[in-house]
Amino acid sequence: MKKTLIRLTSLFLLLVMLASAVACAESGSGEDTTAPAQTDAISDTAAATEPETTEINAENILGPADFGGETLLFYSRKYNGAWSSDLIVKEEDGTIVNNAIYRRNAKISALYNCNIEQIESGMRDCLNDFVNVISSGDSNVGAAYLGLSDAATAAQRGYLLDMTQLENINLEGQWWTQSLNKAWSIGGAQYFATGVITTIDDQAIRTMFFNKDIIEEHNLKTIYALVDDNEWVYEKFFEYSEIAKKDDGDGQVGLTDTFGACAQGFGFVMTMGSGEMLVGKDAEDYPIIAANENATRFIDVVTYLTEKISGNTALYQGEGATVSSLFGNKQSLFYAEVLAEAQTMRAGYEVNFGIIPMPKYNSEQENYYQYSTGRNTTVICFPNVAKGDTLDMSTFLVEAMAIESITTVKPAYYDVCLKGRYVDDAESAYMLDIVTNYVATDFAEIFGWGGFHSTVQSAITSGSPIASILKKNSIAAEKLMNKALEDFRKLN
Repeated sequence: MKKTLIRLTSLFLLLVMLASAVACAESGSGEDTTAPAQTDAISDTAAATEPETTEINAENILGPADFGGETLLFYSRKYNGAWSSDLIVKEEDGTIVNNAIYRRNAKISALYNCNIEQIESGMRDCLNDFVNVISSGDSNVGAAYLGLSDAATAAQRGYLLDMTQLENINLEGQWWTQSLNKAWSIGGAQYFATGVITTIDDQAIRTMFFNKDIIEEHNLKTIYALVDDNEWVYEKFFEYSEIAKKDDGDGQVGLTDTFGACAQGFGFVMTMGSGEMLVGKDAEDYPIIAANENATRFIDVVTYLTEKISGNTALYQGEGATVSSLFGNKQSLFYAEVLAEAQTMRAGYEVNFGIIPMPKYNSEQENYYQYSTGRNTTVICFPNVAKGDTLDMSTFLVEAMAIESITTVKPAYYDVCLKGRYVDDAESAYMLDIVTNYVATDFAEIFGWGGFHSTVQSAITSGSPIASILKKNSIAAEKLMNKALEDFRKLN
């Protein structure tokens, strides 16, 4: 197999390429397909030096290579469920995203004389199967596509390679999600990443839907205007929820009422919306327990949410199918759920809805944050059994797939489907840029350290005082965290 060499490309060239790619996307459709800006502006000198027509694609960035018909083999979380792999499709079927994935892979295969195949897990939680497959003596798996929690555990056990040390992977490339790179690094190492190569990471983001007709019925200031005026905060969410609730006439709280908001659970997603985390980072990039009895803002946030959520009859918390039907049947103003529900609402219901970010804690908070779980979010990683030419080919081709996705998969899913089909107004399309810009995950939830995530969620729902709970549970979580850190330090 011919060993590949990457052509190093300067940052300003990448930025010029992005600008050109956006222009190309806009010219190919009557719908709004403009990708959100993700990089800083380049200098006038750089802009004048490079041709404006340079396209961002794998060949321009990585250069030529010939892999002699060899196969890039993924182990993929592929199963009959919502978070199944979308890396490979067998044929074009007339749907926009499917066709974009097929054409991306076909282009990579033709350009680099290779095949792209996958071993399908057949199950959602597939860590043990993944380990068995790569541990077999004849394994030729070069890359993996796993759920985030499975990948985190696999990394701790030493089954994954540090992507910062892989020659062909440029984690600073705009095709990898930069905010999550920062969140997922441990001591400067990073064992998994996500980006435009897949759509599942976006679909797994938990955000807020709202019923436009209920807003109009009560003559309330639009949520879009609240966001624009920096007024979309916890207080306004609870105020609007109280206004919107409506009893069906029997005087009892039940599923025939109209609620202010519904969700599988409000506590943790809204806590993450404040930007507060259970686990933070120290100066050396190692996790530390951030939520403890001395974490003033965290306690303030959770105490406020506890007071507002516990026993609040304007809010409904229940099973996923129940809350989905409540919102779909126009019985709730707000609905906190994964972004994938946009397609469900558009295809299965006639509710007139919009999409907005989770509210901020208060107006002093700089950014909006959306929460994504370790079980739903999906990541790319490389097993430690991949070596030599196999690793060289795998990293090169995965990087090529990621780069090509900027002008294929991302416009198809994010711009055309989300902005043009599942969302029917310009404001929601703009809100999606905000929603996907700051995504929060938490190591305590990803690794399951001490049940910290569920403990905080339960405390908010039940009305329990949070300070004493933090003092007790942070100790158990810290023990598990320290064991994980010991394992990771051995790998570095």
